Amino acid sequence: MSLLRSTLSLAAVAAALAAIPTAACSPVPGYRVPTNLELATEADAIVVGEVVEGSAAGGPDSQITVHPLAAIKGLLPGQDFPLRGTSLGTIEPSDPNELEAPHPEALAGACIRRTFARGATVLFFLDRRDGEWVPAGGPFTRWAEDVTNDDTPWVQLTRFYARIAPLEADQRTALLEAERDALLARADEPAAQAMAADLDRALHAPPPPVVAEAPPADDGFYQPGEVSTVQRALDAMRADRDER
Repeated sequence: MSLLRSTLSLAAVAAALAAIPTAACSPVPGYRVPTNLELATEADAIVVGEVVEGSAAGGPDSQITVHPLAAIKGLLPGQDFPLRGTSLGTIEPSDPNELEAPHPEALAGACIRRTFARGATVLFFLDRRDGEWVPAGGPFTRWAEDVTNDDTPWVQLTRFYARIAPLEADQRTALLEAERDALLARADEPAAQAMAADLDRALHAPPPPVVAEAPPADDGFYQPGEVSTVQRALDAMRADRDER
């Protein structure tokens, strides 16, 4: 079976941002959350891994260590690897039938999920930067969600997206439509309906906006206690607007 992935609407993002402190992470103006298909397409690697150890939150050197279990895209890392800027903590696992919104922690001020339970199995979307693995996708993406096995809807959906990502646009569209329709026919299965909805979002997503001089995607990730370049840019724009 195939896997699906979705994108947050701008209205949902705006509602989430309205509910969090002003000092929290905020995306640059014009930002659109990538669809799950776009996330799978752009990530350097997609890896199922177990969180085996880590440090508590609170410092710039906090990190978790991931033991790779399977690769959905790219090569499987040959050994355990760190994810800096993350930490161990008590946190609710991802909802297995939620395929649009990211883990709630991403909407609670952090922009991306940073906290993981020891022993959790997580599907990570990763980029390779300066010799290290870092989160792929940017704010509010489903870059790291808890999964239980290969039958988890999120794993199925991700495998499907990774498989069709290299195809020509018309081929991708045909496969997306066929998979969506097959899943919609399973009307009594909530997971199938959730996957079908995500496929439909991928089919109807607008093109990503062009954001001038966007900050690096990983800025603020390594130093979660500091004000990120994103926030500094937004503060400068607000100050400029207030002076007019």
